[in-house]
Amino acid sequence: MKKGLKKILLITMLLVAVGMMLGASNAAEAKTKTLKTKTIKAGKSVNLKVNGSANWAISNTQVARMTVLSANTAKITGLQPGTTNITAQVGDTSYRATIRVKAGPKSSGGSSSNSVETLSSSPVAGSRDSAYFISTGTEVIGHFDDAYANDIVARTNSYRSSNGASSLGNKSVLTQAARTRAVESAVRFSHTRPNGKSYYTVGGSASSGYKDSPVYGENLAYGYNNASETVTAWIGSASHKENLVRSTFTSIGVGVFWAKQGDGGYVAYIAQEFGS
Repeated sequence: MKKGLKKILLITMLLVAVGMMLGASNAAEAKTKTLKTKTIKAGKSVNLKVNGSANWAISNTQVARMTVLSANTAKITGLQPGTTNITAQVGDTSYRATIRVKAGPKSSGGSSSNSVETLSSSPVAGSRDSAYFISTGTEVIGHFDDAYANDIVARTNSYRSSNGASSLGNKSVLTQAARTRAVESAVRFSHTRPNGKSYYTVGGSASSGYKDSPVYGENLAYGYNNASETVTAWIGSASHKENLVRSTFTSIGVGVFWAKQGDGGYVAYIAQEFGS
C-alpha cells in the first residue's frame, strides 16, 4: 500500500445549468471475409468470435474499447457515437467487422439524469482487480472499496449534523458518477476529466448543456488509507469543508478506487459527488 502521497481537490458547481458471432468461412478460397455492419449503443458490449487463434486489432479506440478475452474471442464496448473496424487475423484469413456505436439511452427528463456513464471493464484472472476503461480508451487496473466509501458517507453526515446541516441521501446515480470519477482521477487528478471536459459532464448530456446533470459539486482526494483520514483532510480545508456542509446539497455519492501501481502496491483515489 502506497503511503506519503496524499492530496485533496474540490470543486462546486451551482446548478449546472454482437452476442454477435464472426463465423469462420467454410470457403477455403476466401482469404478476406467482410461481415455486415453491426450497431451497438454506447456503454453496451458485443462479443466477437472466430474459429482459430486470432490476432485482433481495432481501428478507432475513441469510439470503442476492445478487450481480448481469449485467442478466438474479443469483447467490443461502445464508448461514444462513431464507427470502428475490427480485424481478426487467423492464419491467411482476415475477418473484418464494422462496429457502429450510437448514443446510449436518453434521460427520461426532469431536473437530473436517471443514469450516467458506466465504465466498461474486464476481470483480471486470479485477482480481485479488474481492468477499467475510461472514455479516452485508457486502461486502469484496480478495485472498488464500498466499505471505505460508505464510511465516508456516514462521517460526512455526522459532520453535517454537528454543524446543523441535514443529512445527505446516498443516491445511486451519484455513486455511479463518483466511481467513474475515482477511476478517472487515477489517470488525471483534476476536476477536468481525462477527455478534457469538466467533471460534471459525467452526469449530463451535451444536448442539454449538461443542465440535466445530477452533479452539483465534487471533492477529490488520493493517498489516504481510510475514511477518517480522508474526511479529516477535507474538514481541514476551508473550501472542501464548505462542500461538506453546504445547505443546498441534499444527496451524495462516493467512489473509492484502489489503483494498482507499477510496484504491485495500491493507492486509493476518492471521489465525492454532491447533488441538490
